[in-house]
Amino acid sequence: MRQQNSFAHAHTAINRVAFILLLLFFAPRAAVAQAKSGELLDAHGNPAELTVNKKTPTPTSAPSAHAQRFEREGVAIDFSVQALPRADGSPAALVAGADALATFRVTDARTGQPLAGLKPNAWFSARRGEGRAPDAAQCRDKIRTFMGGLLSVRPDVDLNSYLLLTLNHDNTITIINPQLSFNVTKLESVVVLPATGADWALSRDKQFLYVTMPEQAAVAVVNVVTRKLVSTIPTGEGTRPLRASLHPDGRFLWVGLDNSPLVAVIDTTTNKLRATVGVGAGLHTFAFTPDGRYVYVTNSTADTVTAIDAETLAKLAEIPVGRTPVPIAHSSASRFVYVAGINDTHISVIDPARQKVVGRVAVGRGTVALAFEPEGRYGFAVNQVESTLSVFDASTNAVLATAQVVKSPDQISFTRGYAYVRGAGSEKFSLVQLSEAKQGKLAPVEIAAGQRPPSASPADIGVAGMIQPTPEGNSVMVASAPDQMIYYYVEGTMAPMGTLQNYKRRPRGLMILDRSLAETAPGVYSSPVRLTRAGRFDVPVVFDQPRLVNCFELEVGEAPGGERKRGAGLLVESLFKEVEFAPQRPYALRFKITDGETKQPVAGLTDVLVMAFEPPGLWQQRQWAKEVSAGVYEITQTFPKAVPYTLMVAVPSRRLRFSRATATELLVRPETKTAAKD
Repeated sequence: MRQQNSFAHAHTAINRVAFILLLLFFAPRAAVAQAKSGELLDAHGNPAELTVNKKTPTPTSAPSAHAQRFEREGVAIDFSVQALPRADGSPAALVAGADALATFRVTDARTGQPLAGLKPNAWFSARRGEGRAPDAAQCRDKIRTFMGGLLSVRPDVDLNSYLLLTLNHDNTITIINPQLSFNVTKLESVVVLPATGADWALSRDKQFLYVTMPEQAAVAVVNVVTRKLVSTIPTGEGTRPLRASLHPDGRFLWVGLDNSPLVAVIDTTTNKLRATVGVGAGLHTFAFTPDGRYVYVTNSTADTVTAIDAETLAKLAEIPVGRTPVPIAHSSASRFVYVAGINDTHISVIDPARQKVVGRVAVGRGTVALAFEPEGRYGFAVNQVESTLSVFDASTNAVLATAQVVKSPDQISFTRGYAYVRGAGSEKFSLVQLSEAKQGKLAPVEIAAGQRPPSASPADIGVAGMIQPTPEGNSVMVASAPDQMIYYYVEGTMAPMGTLQNYKRRPRGLMILDRSLAETAPGVYSSPVRLTRAGRFDVPVVFDQPRLVNCFELEVGEAPGGERKRGAGLLVESLFKEVEFAPQRPYALRFKITDGETKQPVAGLTDVLVMAFEPPGLWQQRQWAKEVSAGVYEITQTFPKAVPYTLMVAVPSRRLRFSRATATELLVRPETKTAAKD
C-alpha cells in the first residue's frame, strides 16, 4: 500500500517543507487585518468592510464576482473570484456547484508594476460554524497543515494539485485524481466523445480541451472545468483531422488534415473554424517561432515544409526538405527550425529569416521523433529503424553522440534533468541524463514500466504523448494501452513507485492537467475552480519571494433550490425498473429527484452526475444528466457486456454523494429477440 500511494503527496512535503518552515515561523506575527502595513482593502484600495453574514446568500442574492485587496511591505495582492458563464445561458453567480476563475494579481503597491515569476500556493477551506476569520498566526497554521499533505486535513479546493487525463480507445476521456490516496476510486469523471480521439491540445487558460476525431471529420471541444462536451467543430467533409498544436499566444489551434493539402485553423476565443489553409500533400505536423509570427507545416508526401504567416494565414514559402518529413521542432537557442525526413539520412535546418534550408544534421534513416531539451540548445533525434538516440548541438549542427535505446523507439519527453524515450517494441523506457548528454556522453538506462510493450496492442499506437512529466519536475506518468494502466516513476529509482488503473480502458494519449495557479499574464496567477459547497471560506495564500502570507475570505451561496435546511436531503428514484437490458445497445435512463422534506421535484440542477459500474468497480462510466422535465434527469447509457451493474447518483452542489442510498442495481442479459427496445 505504501508503494502504491507514495506519489499521492510527493508534491507537498518533500519539495516545499524547508521553505514553508522558514516562511511561517519568521513571518511577521502581527494580525493581518489589524497591522497598518497589512491592511485588508477592497478592490479599489479602500479599507475593506468585513462583515459576518448570519445567512448564506441565496442564488438570487449571490454576486457573480468577489474581490479583496491586501498590502504589506510595498506589495499589493488583489484576490478575485469570477463566476464563469453557465452552459444554459442563465446568469452566473458564486453559488455551490458553479464554476469560477480564482485570480491573484500581485503588483508593486506604489508603482502598480506587476511582480512576475512568483510561485504562489493557495487553498479554499470551509470555515466551520460561525467561526471568525483566522488571524495571522492561525493563517500560517492553516498553510502549514495543508502543505504537510495530511490526509486527515484536506482543503475543500486545492489550487496546487493536478489531474491525469487519458484519451481512450472507447471514445472516452477519463479524468483521474492521483492524489486521492485511500479512496475506493481515483476516477473523477468520464467524458464521452462522439468518436475516437487521436490527438489533443489544452487551451492556454486550461479551460478547454480540443480533441481531433479523424473518423468524425471534426474536433471535439471539452470544458475541463465542468467535464462536459461543449461542441464539435467540423473540419470539412472527407477530411481527417489528426495532429493538433496550439499557437504560442493560445489564440489559434492548428490541426493537420492528413492525406490532403490542407490544415485547419480554429479560433479558440469562439471555438469555431477560422479557415483552412493550403499546404503540400501528406501528413502534417507543426512548429512555431517563439514570437508566433511564423508557422511551419510538414508535408510528408510532397517532401516539403510550408512556411505560413500566422497573422494573415498567407503562404510564404514551400521549402524542399528530406524525404517524408514528419518530425519538426524549433530551437530557441539557434532560432532555426529543424525537420527530419523519416526516409532520409539527415535533418534539414531552416532559417526563418530567409525561409530556406541553411544546413543539415547527419542522422540515420528512420528518425520518427525530434525534440529539444528545455533549454532549447540540444536536439534529440529518435531513430525507430535502428533503435537509437542521437543528440546534436544546435549551435554547430554537429551530432555529439548516438546510443542504443529501447526497441522501436517512437516518442521522447523531458523533465528538468532527464530525457525519456518510449519504445513501441518494449515494455521499458530509456532514461538519459541531460547533463551528460550535453557533454556527448550517452548512457541510457532501461526502466520497466509495464507488463507488455505498446506493440502488443498495435491499434492503440497513435500520435498523442504517452509519457508526461509531473509538475514536481522530477517524475513522470507513463501510460500503457496493453496493460490498461498508468505507471508513476520517480527519478533515482529503478522501477515505478506506483500504478493507477485506467478502468479497463486502453489509453491512446496521456495528459497532466496542472490545476495549480499559473501565471496567465505578468503578475497575474489564475486557476479555474469548482465551488463544491455553500458557506464561508478562508482562502490562505503564500508566496515565496517576496515572502507573503495572507488569508482572504469568500462567501459562496446556495445552489438553485438549495436555500433550505442543511439537514434536508434529496431522494433519487430510478424510472427504468421494468426495462430489460441487452449489451451494446443505448438506453435512455431517467432519474427523478425530489426534496426529502417537501417531496417536491427539485428542478434546475446542473450537476447531476450518474455513475454506472460493474461491481466491484473495475469498469465504470460517469455522465452528466440533462433535465428533461421538472425534477427528471436523463442519461444515455450503453452497457458493454451481459453482467450485473450498479448505478449511483451524485449532486455535488447539494452535497449528495455516491452512496448505496442512491443505488440502482440491474442485470444486463445476453441479446435476445425480446430484449427491450429503445
